[in-house]
Amino acid sequence: MDVNAQLTDQQRVELAGLEYQPLGVGDHVRLSNGKRVGRVKRAFYKQDGLRGTIIVNHHQDHKEITVLFRGSSGLRHGNPTTWSNEWLATNLPIGRSIVEHRVGEIPSQLKSAASLLNRLMQQDLTAHYYIYGHSLGAINAQYALANCDYPACLSEAWLYEGPNVYWLLNDQQKAQAAILRNKINNYIDSLDIVTLGYTDLHHAIGRVRYVQSILLDPISQHMWGGYQFDQNGRLYTKPVAEYREKIDRELIEHVSQASSSWRQWRQEQVKKRQELNRWLPYR
Repeated sequence: MDVNAQLTDQQRVELAGLEYQPLGVGDHVRLSNGKRVGRVKRAFYKQDGLRGTIIVNHHQDHKEITVLFRGSSGLRHGNPTTWSNEWLATNLPIGRSIVEHRVGEIPSQLKSAASLLNRLMQQDLTAHYYIYGHSLGAINAQYALANCDYPACLSEAWLYEGPNVYWLLNDQQKAQAAILRNKINNYIDSLDIVTLGYTDLHHAIGRVRYVQSILLDPISQHMWGGYQFDQNGRLYTKPVAEYREKIDRELIEHVSQASSSWRQWRQEQVKKRQELNRWLPYR
């Protein structure tokens, strides 16, 4: 069985966090409990800022390939290059497009992520691929998966604390994301200000899972600090039904308000017409 398939929620968060570590080619990747994930085959870096790590674990009949898309270097550790590539060229334009629900110019970094994943899968169509991404890494992973040419190759993806890229997709990309929906786990901490654009559960990439978190400072909140696990490493999440009910309740309230406003407007129009008819000559 693949190592990724055996991990707990807590171990997957730990593995995703390794995207920020300076892993080198040939390094053996192990979790804190000693479980071996594989060996680093490649650490990629593109001129547009795309960064990440590819880890390979050899099985008797296939390869298990783990891709870690790296997130932003952060406000505290950014340099002129990361500010230019990650924030000015990628994060801020994406945030604006998501808030406005419009498809603007897709940042180069997202396109590079899609191209990288497709080329990687094309090299070995028999391998099992596992994708991880946090923050900007989750943005790149979402877009790459929505443009995946080899959906059967994806075993599963775990994405954390990224804004909703769904609003940037065209119809073809949305359809492709729908095909992979049940293979993508998209974790959202509603107390994290970075997680923009999740207005409902259907207009999103993957299965959205709301984390039952605790309130911390903004940076710690974004870096998984609010996540809570039980003794078996299972992440506490909020029931989807609870959020679905909340969304439905708000929708019903808005519809009721709109309906009430419509009835009020109609009543006012009737009154105005009655008043006007009093002044019109009989025919």
